[in-house]
Parts: sequence; structure tokens; C-alpha cells
Amino acid sequence: MTPLLYIPFKKFRSVGGPSSFMNNLKEYLDAVGYGYSEFVWKSRTIFFPMGYPLRYLKLLKLAGWKVIQRLDGVYYFSKHGQAFKKFNRLQEIIFKKYADYVIFQSEHSKQQVFEMFGEIPKEKYSIIYNGANKNIFYPAKGKEELSGRIKFVTTGSFRNLDMIEPIVLALDKLKADFNFELHTVGPVTNPGLKCFFERDYIVNHGSVDLQSVSEILRDSDIFIYSHLNPPCPNSVIEAISCGLPVVSFDSGSMKELCSFSKDLLAEVNNEVFQKYEDFDYNKLAEKIELAVTAYNKYKQISMENAQNFPFEKCGNNYIDVFRQI
Repeated sequence: MTPLLYIPFKKFRSVGGPSSFMNNLKEYLDAVGYGYSEFVWKSRTIFFPMGYPLRYLKLLKLAGWKVIQRLDGVYYFSKHGQAFKKFNRLQEIIFKKYADYVIFQSEHSKQQVFEMFGEIPKEKYSIIYNGANKNIFYPAKGKEELSGRIKFVTTGSFRNLDMIEPIVLALDKLKADFNFELHTVGPVTNPGLKCFFERDYIVNHGSVDLQSVSEILRDSDIFIYSHLNPPCPNSVIEAISCGLPVVSFDSGSMKELCSFSKDLLAEVNNEVFQKYEDFDYNKLAEKIELAVTAYNKYKQISMENAQNFPFEKCGNNYIDVFRQI
């Protein structure tokens, strides 16, 4: 039988964000033998993250195709400046005029889109959380207690101030109280941030493969995450899957992903689009201290919830949508 679903995987061969998700989805669909096509002329439905050239979508819709759009979140003024409307233009047009069905990464992602673009009926969307490959991201055994120097860790592509400055300032405040090191994993793509990676307690691993990321996570004690309004960060899901307590700000989807340990999330506010000025590193320091002093409690809770986000669950939910549409 000829596949009726076209997924342009070849357009997503880089790392991070939509590309990481698409690589994981392709690997999963191939593993379970779900049929799809990478050739547009063999299909009747298209699925893609964020945007796709409108000139092609117009032709596909005229031919009676169905369009499934996955939205990660939106651009907004406090982080992206006056150009945020221009950055949103393509995905907004698709959302309003072309998409037959939309997949959001989280409830917060949906709230962002609804506030920026307007609402759609419940029968036209689903919320599907990201997942981690459990063959790579799984908990370490025998690390239920702190011993010796505390190993904090944070991962990501460090491009914005909100991703590293609050963590460093919070840890600077705690230097006199705890013996620790911070392992940073991922590229520093913004040269203006490099000064924050020069602390003597920081071990910078740079860009490494997923297997190495998972090994560093398993060798660590506590995951610290700082990001403004994150839709559904893979970094956090991978840390949860490795059984690490997660300390962060109560921003974006964090309370959804870390529903089992919300008291490790530093208070911000209830705005859909928070501002970086809303982040108080002193509150983050308090949550880091709580995670250290009550480590056994939070480590046990984290281990009990390490299976919350397997990619098998995520992949099956996408297949359900593909079959439905």
C-alpha cells in the first residue's frame, strides 16, 4: 500500500529544537514500521513542525491534501523585540488558513499560540509531550545519596542570557555553603555569554553526542535549568529520564513536566509571556539549596518519575493523530 503521509525529514538534519524531534520521530517510525513517504508525490497528507513554504501548501490544499502542523511556541516582544510579528508570520498563516490539525508540545505551548494567534476548536488539536529515548536516557544505579563534591549539571544550546546568567549568579551566592561543580553541556552560540563559563567551579563539555550527554547526566546529582517560557524542553525531559532532581524557574511548561516536584521551581508569575526581568536568581538559589539539603527526598521522587516521558509514548500519540487525519 502506498503511504499517504508525507514527512519532509530531509529538511531537518541539524541539531536542536525541531530537528532533534524530527530525528527522534523518524527513528521511532522506522523502528515500529509505520509507513510514511519522504516523496511528496506519493502522499495525501503532510506533517511538519513550525512552517513550510506557502507556495507548496497552496498547491497541496488545492489538490485536497490534509495539513498537520506541530507548533513549538511563538516569538514574542519581550524576547525577540519588534521583529516578533515578522518571525511569526509564516507559522501564523499556516495555523489560521492551512492547518487541518495542530499538535502542541505542552499546555503552555498551546496557551502561547492561542494568545498570539487566536483559539481553535478542541477537535482540531492535541497536546503531545516530547519524549526521550529510554535506551540512552535512563537512571544510574547507586546514586541515591550525595557523597563528596556535589555535581550540578545543565544542558542546552546556550544562546540567550536567561539560559546561564541566573544559574551562575545563584551558584556564586552558594559557593561559601557547598562544595560543588557545575557541568555545562552544549555549544555556547552567543559569544557574549562566554564570560559566564569562566567560573572556577564550571566544567564545560561543549557539544557532545546524545550518548555522552546521558552519561554526564547519570554521573551528576542535580539538574539546574533556566529558560524563559520554554514550550517543552528536551533537556529537561532527558534529565527527568535520568532520574535527576530538576531545579528551575516556574516558567513555561516546567510545572507540567515537573508536576511531581513543583516545590523545586522558583516562583516567577502567572503571565503567559514572562520577561527575563521576572527571573530572580536569589529565588533560584533557594531552590538549589532545598534540593541539596533534602536531596534523598527529591532523588527518590525523581527516580519514581523517571519513566514519565518515554519516546514510545510520544511516538504512539503522533501515530494516533496520523491515523485519525
